[in-house]
Amino acid sequence: MNQKPPEPGRDARASEPPTSPKPHKRGLNLELPALLAGLVLGAAAALYWADSTSNEQAQAQTRQDQTELLARRAELAQLHAQLDALTGQLVMEESTRKGLEATLQASQTELGRARDQLAFFDQLLPPGPKGAIGIRALDIVQLGPTLQYKVLLMRNVQDDKPFVGFMQFVAHGVQKGKPVKIVLQPALVPGSSAASAAEQVKGVDLNFDQFQHGGGLLSIPEGFTPQAITLNIFEGSTLRVSRTVNLPAAE
Repeated sequence: MNQKPPEPGRDARASEPPTSPKPHKRGLNLELPALLAGLVLGAAAALYWADSTSNEQAQAQTRQDQTELLARRAELAQLHAQLDALTGQLVMEESTRKGLEATLQASQTELGRARDQLAFFDQLLPPGPKGAIGIRALDIVQLGPTLQYKVLLMRNVQDDKPFVGFMQFVAHGVQKGKPVKIVLQPALVPGSSAASAAEQVKGVDLNFDQFQHGGGLLSIPEGFTPQAITLNIFEGSTLRVSRTVNLPAAE
């Protein structure tokens, strides 16, 4: 019996044992996208957490910076206030210093004039012996019910002790048709009392070293017409020097 030879290729395929299908290949294709999605979600979550943590830290740092900024502003305001106070104090001290300088300058100018006058009077009237006191100038004029006087006293200094005494003004004139002599008293200023004048019955106090320049007003008693005024300088109860000035006749 003749048998046909097997067809090439067909029989070979028929003779090959059947291969089993690969069931895991499709499952792998499904797991890979899920894995990638998980990685993406994890990365996103990590980024979100990191970003959230970073935001909280940034907010905390911002709050801290704002607190420090407010504190620095408060310190700056306090420093500005201290600077303003020191500036005001400096301006006040500068004004006070200028005022004192002006006063000192005026005092020095006045002292210079007094020294010039002293030198002038020294040339006119040479000083007396040591310790002697002299009336270098005396001017008296009548002003209504008062007499205004100006006087310059000088002393040839003997030691460091000042001259202590008083001036007494004696008026020579007429009262009720008779010649009289009256010790004049300083005129009362508004607001003073008779007691203050009574305290100066003896005269005007003196206390100076080398020279004394002064002036004032003397009261003229009612009904009295002064004709001459004598200035007496006393040291204690001792009369040191006198000078008389005649007054012009009343018009």
